Amino acid sequence: MTDSENDILTVLRHFLVILATVVSAVFAAVGQSADYDGMKPRVAVRANALYCAALTPDLGVELCPTPQWSFAGEAVWAWWSRHSRNRCWRVYGGWIEMRRWFLSGDGSRLMTGHHVGLYGSYHSYDFEFGHKGWQSPQTLGIGIAYGYSLKISRRMNIDFGIKAGYATGRRTEYIPQCGEYVSTYRGRNHYFGITGLEISLVWFPGKGNGNNPVINL
Repeated sequence: MTDSENDILTVLRHFLVILATVVSAVFAAVGQSADYDGMKPRVAVRANALYCAALTPDLGVELCPTPQWSFAGEAVWAWWSRHSRNRCWRVYGGWIEMRRWFLSGDGSRLMTGHHVGLYGSYHSYDFEFGHKGWQSPQTLGIGIAYGYSLKISRRMNIDFGIKAGYATGRRTEYIPQCGEYVSTYRGRNHYFGITGLEISLVWFPGKGNGNNPVINL
C-alpha cells in the first residue's frame, strides 16, 4: 500500500470516528431532552435534480431523529456508453452526511430552513468524450456542506445545497487509438474546492399524520 493510500485511509478513519462520536452524542442528548418527548423520527426520500439532469440517476434517504439533527445517504449510478463514437459516461458511488438544522419560522416543521453538515464520499468513474478519457477506480472525499430547504407542499421540500472539501484518488487519463486505449497519465489526484451542488426534491412518504414533517401534530 502506498503512502497516499495510507493517507486516504487515515482521513477516512478520522471521519468515521468523528461521525460515530457525534452520532452517539446526538442520541444521548435525545434521551435527556424533554423537548423530544412525543416526537417520532421522520424519514424522507430525496433526489438531486442536477444529477438527474446530467443523466446520472440519484436517490437517497434522510432520517431525522430530532428537530436539530438528521442523517442522509445518497447514491448515484450511470452506465451509458457509445463505444463506436468513443463516448462513455460511467459513474457510481455515494456519500453520507450528518446535518445540523437551524429551524426557520416557528420551528414546527422538520428538515426545513438552514442546515450545515459534515460528509464523506466514495465514487468510481470513467468519462470519455471524443478523443480523451478520465478514469478513477476509487475516489474518496470529505468536507463540509451548507444548504437551505424550502417547503413547497405539505409533504415536499426543495433543498438547495453546496459541498466543499477534499477529494483524492487514483486517476488515469487515456486516448482511444486503433481500437485500443492508450494511457497518457497515471497518478493520484488531489483536489480542494467545491465538490457538490444540489437542488433536491425531498418527499416525506406516508398518509394522514404518519411521517409528517410537522412537529407535534
